[in-house]
Amino acid sequence: MAPEGEADSKPGANKKSKGRLKGPKRAPVERPAFSAGDEVFGRVAQVTEHAIWVDVAGGKASGLYDRSQLIQVPPSVGEQFIAKVKSFSPRGGMLMLGPEMWDLTQTRAELRAALESQNAIDCWVTGVIKGGLEVDYKGVRAFAPASHVDLNVSADLAPLLGEKLPFVVAQYGKKGRDVVVSRKELIEKEYNEKRKEALETLEPDMACKAIVRNVVSWGAFVTLPEHGNIEGVIHMSEASHDRGAKLSELFKPGAEIEVKVHRIDDKGKLWLSRKGAIEDPWEKALEKWPVGSIHTCKVVRLTDFGAFIQLEPGIDGLCHISDLSFNHIDHPQEVVAEGAEMKVLIANIDSKRRKVTLHPAPPDDELDVPRMRPALYKKVDVVVMQIRDSGLAVRIVGATGRQARGFVPAMQTGTPRGADLRKSFPLGKRFEAKVIDLDQRRGEARLSIRALKQDEEKRAYKEYRKKVQKESSFGTFGDLFKKLNQ
Repeated sequence: MAPEGEADSKPGANKKSKGRLKGPKRAPVERPAFSAGDEVFGRVAQVTEHAIWVDVAGGKASGLYDRSQLIQVPPSVGEQFIAKVKSFSPRGGMLMLGPEMWDLTQTRAELRAALESQNAIDCWVTGVIKGGLEVDYKGVRAFAPASHVDLNVSADLAPLLGEKLPFVVAQYGKKGRDVVVSRKELIEKEYNEKRKEALETLEPDMACKAIVRNVVSWGAFVTLPEHGNIEGVIHMSEASHDRGAKLSELFKPGAEIEVKVHRIDDKGKLWLSRKGAIEDPWEKALEKWPVGSIHTCKVVRLTDFGAFIQLEPGIDGLCHISDLSFNHIDHPQEVVAEGAEMKVLIANIDSKRRKVTLHPAPPDDELDVPRMRPALYKKVDVVVMQIRDSGLAVRIVGATGRQARGFVPAMQTGTPRGADLRKSFPLGKRFEAKVIDLDQRRGEARLSIRALKQDEEKRAYKEYRKKVQKESSFGTFGDLFKKLNQ
């Protein structure tokens, strides 16, 4: 025996070694546990329309026996079963069992002919593998891509295991070692025929059950199980009465929902509506949200022109930026935050136009005060909010939003020129004033205390004159004497 390392020193030894290192390492080939022609014993696990499922060798493998090859009554589940292995898969697919072997030369000839004619052939599904199915046609194994097995590429193919299905040969090569089959054209043709029949049974506004299949950015794809599982589309505009609802929250793949047929377009595409199948909150909006009522709701969105506040899913109201605060603000975020709760008053609701106007609710101590809108030359109660050099900024009690803003010029306060308004009108003081002008654009009322006092003086003078006139109108002295002697 040569000493250790001697073989490496011989000429050519390193060449062989280097050659072996350069080549890929091959995994050991596992010999299959079964060979074609083997007689196997097992027990019947299941009997289906086309096949008998057999547990072979104590569960080491599963086999399929074509029922059309039986000459006796099909066995029952649990009975012993003896058959020959007609074909097997090195990757561990199901065995094909039968009473006799196939002629593989004839099988390959049939596959080549099927490729040319594109006629369908019946194949057994013997395995669900990555990317598709393994199928068997009379002893030759073929591959069926998932996209050519089901129209839904994400569909679960496991239920097809053990089924006998028609396929078209799409590729044949390497003397039958590279065969690809497809059901795409067959299932598309079948689906289109069923779809055409199903569409004829559908009418606009018809209610249907639907199963959510897929959710995309602009809507959801669903199938109608009661109408041949035809596919329909729910556009985001028909998803919900709530325009702010998220599609991912409304639709969950696999969930069952109620829909209505919206329309079928010229191309035969089925458009559905989830919104049409649920109650429209606007139908009872006036009853549920009466004008003048006060509610605590959530701020759902802020914009440059105001805050959108959700009364309920499907009904949002707008509190305009000019109504949102007594003081001037440049953006609603200065006084409210998205997601915060806010107490609001329903200022107006238009069900036809689906619009709600909201105002911040009045203070708690004024909730029972009747709502009012300032009118020209009318008397109003006001509360001092700010003291300016030019006069008093006041809030009109009973009014809300921009209509609650008022201003009393210094010269209309009834105080001497140059007087310190802070002494006579501290913040929070409540008093009465007269509306002498209305700014329709800004929604602010110009008020006067002096004009109100003048009105009161005029009214007192008129009442005094009426009283004096009545007392002086007693007739002649003779009439008075006659009246006293009666």
